[in-house]
Amino acid sequence: MDLNTADFEEILRSGIGRLLYRGAEGCIFVEEDGTVMSDILDGKTLCDRLHALGISKLDLAEVKSEDARLALEREFGLNAKNPCTQWVYCRPEPPEYPACDIRPLTMEFAQTVGEQYHNETDYVRDRISAGCMWGLFEDGELAGFIGIHTEGAMGLLEVFPAYRRRGYGYAMGAFLIGRLLKEGAIPYCHVIDGNDASLHLQEKLGMQKAELPAIWCWAEESET
Repeated sequence: MDLNTADFEEILRSGIGRLLYRGAEGCIFVEEDGTVMSDILDGKTLCDRLHALGISKLDLAEVKSEDARLALEREFGLNAKNPCTQWVYCRPEPPEYPACDIRPLTMEFAQTVGEQYHNETDYVRDRISAGCMWGLFEDGELAGFIGIHTEGAMGLLEVFPAYRRRGYGYAMGAFLIGRLLKEGAIPYCHVIDGNDASLHLQEKLGMQKAELPAIWCWAEESET
């Protein structure tokens, strides 16, 4: 498996994306919602290929180099970014973890989880509705949660302050890796640069770091 393109392989496997272009310089994919993903590293080449495909407007993209991101900023106005490292689980068996109460989240938890996760309640509702959010419970109380993003990446991981330093983040990560492996999916995640706690967790889980980054970029309107 190519660690650099595991995310692209997963969107194709799951059917949420399709290949638009393949060449010696790299590939271009598009998801159902219009998100563009590419491993073409040269920015000018990427923009040329996008225009040749008839793409004149972009709202969200994931690229594998800063040169590509800068080119999308100049050409399509994608001026906001989340630079990440990509981590992939390549072993056939999931990590072991202590028995704990992890179960699918229901809508009754959407508000609480959404407020905890960057006030993204609508997004959390969407993920719960898709069956892609789980909670870890202690004595019946929600202690943390984890989910799968729309593009297939593991994430939305949070342990509430009162329950930290008990290994719950690791347990939820191991649980989700196991679930994805059973489904034939590729367990991978994107870790925002500077999130050292998440980096350490991926290493502990046995995830492998890709050589190329995963840089998310979008258009953010300036305040006037």
